Amino acid sequence: MPKDSRLCEVRDYQVHANRSIARRGMVPLMTLISACSLLFMVQAVSSADTTKLDSNLRQAITQRGATERVAVIISLRQQLSPEQVKELSSYGVSITRRYTIINGVAAIAPRRYLSPISDLPFIKRLSADVRVVKTDEFTVPASGADIAFSQYALDGTGVGVAVIDSGILNTAPDLADKTGVSRVKKMVNFVTGQTSTADAVGHGTIVAGIIGGSGIQSSQTGATSYTTHHYYGIARNANLISLRVLNSKGTGNVSDVIAAFQWAVTNKAAYNIRVINLSLGCPPGDSYLNDPLCQASEAAWKAGIVVVCAAGNSGRIGDTKGTYTDNEGYGTNYGSILSPANDPYVLTVGAMKQDAVTPADRNANKIATYSSRGPSRIDLVLKPDIVAPGNKIISVRNASAAIVTQYDSTNSIPLTSFWVNPPRTTTAYFRMSGTSMAAPVVAGAAALMLQANPSLTPDSVKARLMLSADKWADTLGSGDALTYGAGYLNIPAALANTAVASQAAMSPSLSQDADGNVYINMDRAIWGTRAIWGTGLQDLRAIWGTRAIWGTNVLSSSRAIWGTGIWADRAIWGTSATAVDTTGKAIYGE
Repeated sequence: MPKDSRLCEVRDYQVHANRSIARRGMVPLMTLISACSLLFMVQAVSSADTTKLDSNLRQAITQRGATERVAVIISLRQQLSPEQVKELSSYGVSITRRYTIINGVAAIAPRRYLSPISDLPFIKRLSADVRVVKTDEFTVPASGADIAFSQYALDGTGVGVAVIDSGILNTAPDLADKTGVSRVKKMVNFVTGQTSTADAVGHGTIVAGIIGGSGIQSSQTGATSYTTHHYYGIARNANLISLRVLNSKGTGNVSDVIAAFQWAVTNKAAYNIRVINLSLGCPPGDSYLNDPLCQASEAAWKAGIVVVCAAGNSGRIGDTKGTYTDNEGYGTNYGSILSPANDPYVLTVGAMKQDAVTPADRNANKIATYSSRGPSRIDLVLKPDIVAPGNKIISVRNASAAIVTQYDSTNSIPLTSFWVNPPRTTTAYFRMSGTSMAAPVVAGAAALMLQANPSLTPDSVKARLMLSADKWADTLGSGDALTYGAGYLNIPAALANTAVASQAAMSPSLSQDADGNVYINMDRAIWGTRAIWGTGLQDLRAIWGTRAIWGTNVLSSSRAIWGTGIWADRAIWGTSATAVDTTGKAIYGE
């Protein structure tokens, strides 16, 4: 930086420093310090006074520039007063959004003032407003949703599921009720600078179809017509609420997602929103205790909404198969859970492949190698909570969306492939893979459970899904709670489960002793013997199975994650992506 420019920055900082000192009733001694000494102090303050900055912003202040401004989420100790707004303005802070769901605001701030801004007494935390990206046969028989429909007569009727994503094609026939009226009850846009609620990517429509597609486009329409496959969603008559936060490239800002959460909580009663599906996320830059996106998720949970999050698609160490001996040659990337899936209050979902030919053979199914593994970075929360079908999932196609037009020739499912007589040549469905596809399977399952028993709390829904899940292991018989969570989703078993959570169903944290043994900390959550009643729960094996733990609280995966660096590296592990996830993992699957 040119010397004159640097001195201007120093003088500018001095003005704010003097204001801060004056507020405390102190003499502005900085006016007596030479420019060179002052420059040293600026650098020292910026590097030392960072306790209220998340790791993204701590990294940002090392790349200071005189005119650079960054998007931030400001967590506050109380609502801003007019005087405090003026004080922020004096630092060049522009407030872009105010939140009631979390005590905070979204803003644009000069990079060089991040440290002194964070030092203001009314500010609790500064977090980067980073980008979030979508995490990218059928799910019905694999999950047992067909039994829920045929034996329990459950289809999600009356339950509202909010889809925070790229939007939903509300004219899709599969998303209409039996009379042809769209079940997409509301469409709201939160993408900054845009007004359209349309799904320009196609991702949100696919997610919505997995949750509540009726399968009408693959159903019989006449006496001479018959089909070989029906592509239903899990809760085929649930109501859908489209909250668009992703732009045409499939990315969005954390601030937009928080605004969508706030809308969902505020309008919960109007649309009976009982479930939120979040098939997107970003690498965590802070503890879930401070992360604004996690705090927004928890606010929805406190409001009585089940929050279902995709774990992420970063479960591989490398993308070259055969390089490693584990995870089918890709290596296992422990500690790769996204935010807000790292939050212990949400229900985090990993993705399973569907290698089995029939539902009866599903024991042959394996984890998708890309499915993110626990524990969470920074807080070491045991994740994922559950796994569900997520590979090569077929759902509703949005013909004009970016993903569909780009991969129409390989991923679209023509009606001629299953509509035999009379032949149809149009294209109705689309295939995608990822934990983005697994999360809505579980969101649909939650809708079925809430239709059956509307009084269930989010904690009891989470407890029943985890307790009833099929305890899973790899083909060699080894269990790993950091890969499979509590096991493979089993909807009929979840509907039959009677567990009631008497306290928060928090995913527990982990710790490691001097010998490298990894333990589940049981000082919180529902997983103690007294916190769930009606199940006869005796120890942790009821949740994670005998192959997933040794004894009552030692993970059998201790040796697998030994030496991976998770336990020593709790800082931010990556940066936010800005590109649409159109890699082979999401498009072609495994």
